[in-house]
Amino acid sequence: MKKLFVFILCLTMCLVPCLAAGENVTESTAVTTEATTQSSTEVTTKKTEETTKKTETTTKREKTTNKAEKEEQEKELEKIPEVTEDMSQPRLMVTGYNIKDGYLTPEKDGVVSVTLKNMHNSKSVKNIKLSLSEETDEICPDGLGTKYVSAISAGNTYTWDISVKTIHNATVGVHKLNFICEYEDKNGTPYSENATLRVEVRQPVKLTFDGATLPVKVVQEDTVTLNINLMNTGKSTLYNCMVEYDIDGLESGGSSFAGEIPSGESGTATANLRVDSEKTGEVSGVITITYEDVFGKEYKEEQAVKTLIEKKVEKAEKQEEEEPKNPLWWLFILVGLIVGGGAGFGIPFAINSKKQREEDEKRL
Repeated sequence: MKKLFVFILCLTMCLVPCLAAGENVTESTAVTTEATTQSSTEVTTKKTEETTKKTETTTKREKTTNKAEKEEQEKELEKIPEVTEDMSQPRLMVTGYNIKDGYLTPEKDGVVSVTLKNMHNSKSVKNIKLSLSEETDEICPDGLGTKYVSAISAGNTYTWDISVKTIHNATVGVHKLNFICEYEDKNGTPYSENATLRVEVRQPVKLTFDGATLPVKVVQEDTVTLNINLMNTGKSTLYNCMVEYDIDGLESGGSSFAGEIPSGESGTATANLRVDSEKTGEVSGVITITYEDVFGKEYKEEQAVKTLIEKKVEKAEKQEEEEPKNPLWWLFILVGLIVGGGAGFGIPFAINSKKQREEDEKRL
């Protein structure tokens, strides 16, 4: 026990100075810590203030930058169109058509070419049916007059070549063809478009004539009359029928106008040709017949002619030519008178003598 007590006492005596020294150290450390803490706090505060200022400056810059960027973004957004569903209708339209040879005629089959265009800039059309007809049935498309087309893309075109026939007695002039186009958009919505195509129909023009000939011989200063018969053997009316004469040695004084000649009828062109007073011998020339159809197209027929011009003989010249041939003409006249007179006297005398003899015989 004593040893234990002594050990505790010694321990206590050793710990007291240490504790006292520790308090001093603690106080010193506390002071130092307080000073260091105060200094660090001030430095930290300054740094914090500087950082805060920098942050505020950066924030201001960021705000300014963000505002500018936001304005630019807003401008860009304004340029970008709003994405909305396009409800517009795709439309097929006839943009042109033409006819081979420019017109239709019963003499041969024709071809009508029709061009379609999808006018929409983004939508295609599909399941397309094309139809062509003519209300009078004088122009008939080959087959059923229909055509199927699977699709036409946006902005693209399609051409349909249609073979057609014209009946033999079709009316001359402009005919109307009815063109119908039925189609759908991508959603299956049906649409249709109609168009009227105007085409010309022409009938063959035919003309025959007779009387366009000259006599074999003509005499100087004589007048030769020609009556030329013009016959319209076609199926359309002929207009401005005219006959012109270009014959050497014969003057016509102009053209002969026959005018309008309906189908199946005839007209006459008359001309009086004056023979030249100086020209003689064989001459030739051309008689030209011109006429027009209903569309103003001119046609021409030509006939070559010829004749022989003889010199005109005057009456005085004829007498001079005849006198040398009969130099004793007066003698023949005198003999004729004598013979005639004798016969006139002798016949009555003979008759009277015979009657006298008969009377004398009766008396005896």
